[in-house]
Amino acid sequence: MVEIAIEGNVKMIETKCPDCGSINFFNNRERGEVICRDCSFVVAEGQVDFGSETRAFEFEDVASKSRSGAPFDPRVANNLTTQIGTYSDLDKLSKKQRVLMQRIRKKNNWTSNSLEINLNTAMTNLKMIASYLKLPEHVEKEAAVIYRRSAENDLTIKRSIESIVVASLFIASRMYGIPKAMDEFVEASKISKKVLGKTYKLVMRELNIKIAPTDPLDFIERYGSQLGLTAKVQTNAIKMIEQAKRKQLLSGLSPISVAATTLYLSGLKAGERRTQKVVAETTGITEATLRSRTKDLIKNLSLKVQIR
Repeated sequence: MVEIAIEGNVKMIETKCPDCGSINFFNNRERGEVICRDCSFVVAEGQVDFGSETRAFEFEDVASKSRSGAPFDPRVANNLTTQIGTYSDLDKLSKKQRVLMQRIRKKNNWTSNSLEINLNTAMTNLKMIASYLKLPEHVEKEAAVIYRRSAENDLTIKRSIESIVVASLFIASRMYGIPKAMDEFVEASKISKKVLGKTYKLVMRELNIKIAPTDPLDFIERYGSQLGLTAKVQTNAIKMIEQAKRKQLLSGLSPISVAATTLYLSGLKAGERRTQKVVAETTGITEATLRSRTKDLIKNLSLKVQIR
């Protein structure tokens, strides 16, 4: 065995390079790697420098003196893989060494496992769909974690990559209470609503994810703002939903349709009338559904509202 000392600590590595059999090693302290000088094979990596920590008194010094590196980002497919030289590093080498390093980089790409290839494709799609839906960064990261767990549990064998990506984003948005309808995720992707429904239920079941049912209250502020309704109308709509909950009238009803109906009725009561067509188009429900919910709530809540 060959001993490599790092700030008073000793690291044991193999006597010979497993690729070419050489014993001519180079210790790259910046990257924490032991590299064969003859074939550039990385013999050991991930070594820890136990030396004294540097101190930074200016904000600009933090990046240059920090040894911890960037935090783990679940949206990056190859957080923990070894990067064999950057293009700027290769430019500093001789032509012969550059050709050798390019061959090693190519070989490294060939040997990437299927999970990494899967994640590369999925994370690209995830970022595009999250950007289209204007989802916050923390929701995007949570979705990336859910997708990683799904891929590691072989759920990508049962469903397509895109369907699990969209399902992960849908679940993450519900976990953080982001008021997004399923139709919006369908619009942002190429999968159908039926496939999304089956996929997100599969992911939740297989990963044992528990989330609270969607509440109509989550959509009041969003749709109330889009319809241009005042805060008073939105508050009355919330009171109407709470009253309906106490009477157990919302079981089995779509949260979006309930939010749309209460906003419509509350607007009529306050003199801020919005047509059924405008309300239906804004919330993504049909006018028939809106009329049906309106009749039910007027009857069961004994509302004094005149619909014209």
